[in-house]
Amino acid sequence: MSDLDQQRADLQQRGLSTMADLVSLLRPLLLPATKLTPRKAQLPLAESQLRSHFGGLPYFETGEAWPTTETGQPLDFIMQVVASEGAELPNGIGLVQLFYSWEEFPWDTDQEGWLVKTYPAVSAERAQIIARPASLTEPVFCEIDFTPIQTLPSWDGIDDYPEGATATALASVLNEEEPWEAYRQAVEQLIGEQDFESTLGGYPAWVQGAANPVDEVGQNWPLLFQLDSEGEAGIMWGDTGLVYVFYDPTQAGEFFFELQCM
Repeated sequence: MSDLDQQRADLQQRGLSTMADLVSLLRPLLLPATKLTPRKAQLPLAESQLRSHFGGLPYFETGEAWPTTETGQPLDFIMQVVASEGAELPNGIGLVQLFYSWEEFPWDTDQEGWLVKTYPAVSAERAQIIARPASLTEPVFCEIDFTPIQTLPSWDGIDDYPEGATATALASVLNEEEPWEAYRQAVEQLIGEQDFESTLGGYPAWVQGAANPVDEVGQNWPLLFQLDSEGEAGIMWGDTGLVYVFYDPTQAGEFFFELQCM
C-alpha cells in the first residue's frame, strides 16, 4: 500500500474524505487579526507622535535618544501602532514601533539593524520630540486604517498547528498533484482569498517557508505583526517581501525578526 493509500484509509476511518471535511478541520483554527492599510496622512506631521502611522514622528519619552546601530548609524523609523479600538495589542503593550536600517538590511533576529520598541501606554506629558537625523531619507508619512479580518495558517505553516497534519493529508488525497490547491480552496470558503498583507496578530503569511520561533516546549510564539511591502508608504522589503515580528508572551521585550522576499 502506498503512503497516499494509507493516508486515504486512515482518513476514511475518521470519516474524512471531502472538501467539506477539510473546511471543518480548518474552522477551529480561525484566528482574528487586524489588517493595516497605509493612507496618505490628513493630519499635520506635528500631530503624528501620539497616533498610529508610517513615517512621521515617532513617539519618544523624556530622556530617550534616537535609536542607532552599535556603530552609531541611526535606524530609520518605519511605523508605530497605538492600542485603540481599531488596533488590539497584547496585554501590557500600549504602543509598538519598528525601526530598521536600510543600509544594514538585516534578514533575521541575529543580525544588527532592526529594533522593536514598546511602551505600556502613550503619555502626552512624558512625550518628547526628537528631530529626525539628517542622514536619513525623508519618509512617506501615512496614517493607518484598521480592518478586522480572520486568518488561517499558510500552506507552508499548517503542519505546526493542531490537526494540521490531518489537513495536509486530506488535501493530498483531494488533490494528489497539487494538494496546496485543495487547501487554498478550503481556506477561501472560510476567509476568502488568502493574500500577503500587513497585519497585527493572526497567522504569518510566509513567502519562503515557515520559520516560526518556538518556546522550550515547542509552542509557537505569537505573531505581533507582519509588514508587507507597502507602496503607499514607500516601503519595499527586498523583492516585494514581508517582515515578521513575533513576541515571547512569557518574557517582555523578547522579539523574533524575520524578513522573507520573493
